[in-house]
Amino acid sequence: MRASAVLQATWQRTRRPRTWGAALLFGLVWNGARILMGMPEPGLLELVTPSLWVALFLVLAPLPWQWTGEDAPVAGPLRGAAQALPWMGALTLAVLLLLGVAGGPPPGRGLRPGLGMGLAEQGGHRRGMGFHREETRLLPIHPRFWILGVAHLSFGLLLGWILADRERAEQQEATALRAANEAQARVLQGQMNPHVLFNAISGLTELVREDPVAAETALVNLAELLRALLAQGSRLLAPLGEERRLVELHLALERLRLGPRLRESWDWPGDLDGLEVPPLMIQPLVENALKHGIALAVGGGELRVQVRRAGDQLLISVANTGPAPTEAESPGLGLSNLRERLNLLGASADALNLRRDGDWTVAELRLAVKA
Repeated sequence: MRASAVLQATWQRTRRPRTWGAALLFGLVWNGARILMGMPEPGLLELVTPSLWVALFLVLAPLPWQWTGEDAPVAGPLRGAAQALPWMGALTLAVLLLLGVAGGPPPGRGLRPGLGMGLAEQGGHRRGMGFHREETRLLPIHPRFWILGVAHLSFGLLLGWILADRERAEQQEATALRAANEAQARVLQGQMNPHVLFNAISGLTELVREDPVAAETALVNLAELLRALLAQGSRLLAPLGEERRLVELHLALERLRLGPRLRESWDWPGDLDGLEVPPLMIQPLVENALKHGIALAVGGGELRVQVRRAGDQLLISVANTGPAPTEAESPGLGLSNLRERLNLLGASADALNLRRDGDWTVAELRLAVKA
């Protein structure tokens, strides 16, 4: 990984419940074992140190194994070990210094009242017995802590490699799943192109006999609609302005067919057209409003399209008057396709909502956009 990706992965580890769950569990087991062995009641620092130590392992140990300077998720064994050895050595030394300064002598080597005096009273003056606080050391670390340090270093090297390799496998699995979902979303998106054209052509058959001039204009618009659909292609993201163009071409065809029966109102700020969203998201909602609402009403109806932004969410509302959809009525291909694509692209289950509001049937869609 590159430096930015390594830092992001490290930050994600600090936010995982299992990281702190494992640290807490280890701390409980450690302190429980101390109590069962009859050791003195630990102070606050001794109580939380085991959990913090394990958390330090889980968060920082994989870091040198993951840094490669390129897109590879894990360094090779030799390079990873060469990077991890000084890294874990520095962390181990820091922990030992912290224990040496804050913790004093290790368990079992503290001063016990009367130990030295008892030996003197018995006439047994023995050099080297007892704990001497004036003992001269290169570092304020008791020799017994070095054994713990070697275990810390060895375990850290092994654990770092295991965690880094596990995260590599999880990343590859997530990448493969995302690629599969995107491929299936492209297939579903490809199904929409002939579906849109089929509905448009079906609506034009009436014009050929009734109004040949309008039919000629409609064929020109149909060609533009086909060109817009081909421009969308299999892209997963496209500017919102292209979706707007697609909706306008679709409505241009419907105006020729429905005439004054179709009444529209738009609330779509132009400064949103540069946002990138999954294509063919709004057009199915407009098509559904026309086909199942306005076209079925004797006097036609009103279509209201509203697009606005709220933070990192794009809120889309397509409302129409006309007959209310019945519960027995199955959703059309356009809406079913849209729901399935939203699911594959990771949208929430309530991203698309259909409801009845008085005389209006309202379709509401929420899409995530870059902040």
